[in-house]
Amino acid sequence: MIEGRIVFPGNPWPEGHPIEAFEWTARLVDGDLWFDLHLHSADYDSEREIDDGDDDEDSDWEAPIVWNNYHRCTLSSTFWGDSGGFRVCAFEDFSPAWLDGRAFGVDPVDGEVDDEDRAFNLYLLGHDSAANHRIEFRRLGDSDRFDIRWTGDIALTYTGNTALEHRFEATIRGVPCPDLAA
Repeated sequence: MIEGRIVFPGNPWPEGHPIEAFEWTARLVDGDLWFDLHLHSADYDSEREIDDGDDDEDSDWEAPIVWNNYHRCTLSSTFWGDSGGFRVCAFEDFSPAWLDGRAFGVDPVDGEVDDEDRAFNLYLLGHDSAANHRIEFRRLGDSDRFDIRWTGDIALTYTGNTALEHRFEATIRGVPCPDLAA
């Protein structure tokens, strides 16, 4: 298990969910360094089960039975193909010291999402959409390891809703920087 959590404010688990798998990879595209991230949560109820019998919730977002139907979250630029990810910088400019403290805004959207390709795909309560990502890297001392803080907005597009009405907040600790020598 990776040291980290993903939280979906307003869902039935305010404490969030453990992150079961996380991969941070890099690639070179026309002289530029690009990062890819892949996050896979544990089952939503892996730490605390909630009785599904109460149907008094106002929305699918608040209903444990809906969340449990979809089991877990996958947020990834690589799981459904390799057309996602985000540009970091020119390859020759990169170093772990350069990355320390930097934050990247990815897929800025105002209001509602459309069918355009996104840097990251999302499986949450079905195949939903994520945008307005903010991904921050904090280096641990002089090591090659980083804490990553990743936030963004969610539209439940699986049910036809394109409004970015929800959020996610993920923190992943001690992730090794990809080996760029290869």
